[in-house]
Amino acid sequence: MEEKKDFGDLVREVIDKGKCTLCGGCVATCRLLDYGYLNVDFSEERPVISEGQQCPPDCGYCYYQCPRVEKPELKQGLEEMYEVVTKDEEIKAVCQDGGAVTSLLAYALDEGIVEGCITVALGDKDWKPEVRVAMDRSSLIKTAGTKYTPAATLTGVADAILNYDLWSVALVGTPCQMSSYERMLTVGRDTHNAHNFSSHIRLRIGLFCLGSYTYEKLITDFLAAKHGININEITKMQISENVLHVYAGAEAEELLSAELSEIEDYKRAGCRVCEDFAALFSDISVGNNGTPEGRSSVIVRTDFGKDVFEGALERGYIEAKPIEPSGAELIHRLMKQKKEAGIAEKERRKRGQK
Repeated sequence: MEEKKDFGDLVREVIDKGKCTLCGGCVATCRLLDYGYLNVDFSEERPVISEGQQCPPDCGYCYYQCPRVEKPELKQGLEEMYEVVTKDEEIKAVCQDGGAVTSLLAYALDEGIVEGCITVALGDKDWKPEVRVAMDRSSLIKTAGTKYTPAATLTGVADAILNYDLWSVALVGTPCQMSSYERMLTVGRDTHNAHNFSSHIRLRIGLFCLGSYTYEKLITDFLAAKHGININEITKMQISENVLHVYAGAEAEELLSAELSEIEDYKRAGCRVCEDFAALFSDISVGNNGTPEGRSSVIVRTDFGKDVFEGALERGYIEAKPIEPSGAELIHRLMKQKKEAGIAEKERRKRGQK
């Protein structure tokens, strides 16, 4: 009988080999199982086990639920594409693009579809992302905007269940985080199902993603050291048309525009093997590719996602129209390019090991 694997194997096979996405799924699973041995070392951007702790025998769920160990199976779903903008002026004032994510979450909270939303906000200083569980409108609005350095978003699943005792939750995250949660469900639902976690996440909103950047390299080295930007003055960062834009102040004064090629080497190693651009394992996917500035591209992927989207539309939270064919074509092209790049990087690494 094959010996069961554990966190040590996850370190050797995934983390040390530059495959880890820092999704936080292993840490969340360990906490849900009431062990709490794992946590995230953000200085190294990797999961670690607490000093002196050892994985319990016959556990190993942290290993088996990792999507870098085994990819989840993608089931056939919908693909309805829309151009969306929020109708809420407060959200419009703080949102990244069209405000679709925040508006859909606001609708879900207001209608009691969910009790809380797992998302990411900026900390009090240094542009460091922090996982939050927003349970009211004001907290939700504070999480608006895109962050380009990693946050272990799935740790919020354990926070929502163990710290806040929530029974219906929305999860917002990148494609790797969506696939990781799908893998958590596949492995955990019919085995441990700790704290009945599989019934808690009701709505999954995925974010288009071309990759996340190492905090130390992008923020500390590139922006602060190389370009002399005061990190605490930054109010917004945005990537559009292969350019990183950095802004400050209420008037959004542009501090820097840099070609993505300038920061390509700062992309996290785990992102280079990712094949998913448009968050295939979500109910609704959202991004800014394929639509005009100030609008969001939204892809409805499941029947439940469609119910939420149409409800937000009917109740006046958003405006929407079918995306232009050229926009859909761009999204499909980016999906294809990222999948091919991820496969190519995996093959490159295999050749390098021989």
